[in-house]
Amino acid sequence: MDKLAEKVNALISAIAEGDKSALGKLYGLTAGYLCFMARKYLADKSYAEDVVSEVFLRVVQSAYTFNQNYNGLNWLFKITKNTALNFNSRTSRFSYEDIDAHRDIADVFSPGDGDELAHIRSKLRALPEDERELLYYRYWEGYTVRELAGRLGKPVMSVYDKLKKILKKLKNEL
Repeated sequence: MDKLAEKVNALISAIAEGDKSALGKLYGLTAGYLCFMARKYLADKSYAEDVVSEVFLRVVQSAYTFNQNYNGLNWLFKITKNTALNFNSRTSRFSYEDIDAHRDIADVFSPGDGDELAHIRSKLRALPEDERELLYYRYWEGYTVRELAGRLGKPVMSVYDKLKKILKKLKNEL
């Protein structure tokens, strides 16, 4: 076990024994990692922060069940992943039906951006709505391909291939 995992194990043990300062230390040591991991499963950073808060609540509630022979960091990652997936299934935050119709990737460029950007804007507006939405959420909202696939209920490779085809089509037209 590496040093970080040993520190995490010691802090989880201290939490189980009632040491209130251990929770703050564990949070300081692992919250960044857990938030980064939760963000991979969630649409928004604030949702990831909510999940991490819930993870630490669960740690306090179940620290006494933790087996010291296991890697505590992996235990935290597993709790984070399961909590994020449950959060998604509880809230169903993403679907094409929920997307605002006025949100358009072409609107990202202002009217005074010049001829070249006006040409790009016109090509973006010519794309079918589902393709514009994929580009918008991938490149302007920062969703990962995995996040898009999970929220659309499609395989990751299908979404990846579709994005690749859209970009290739735009490249050829521009």
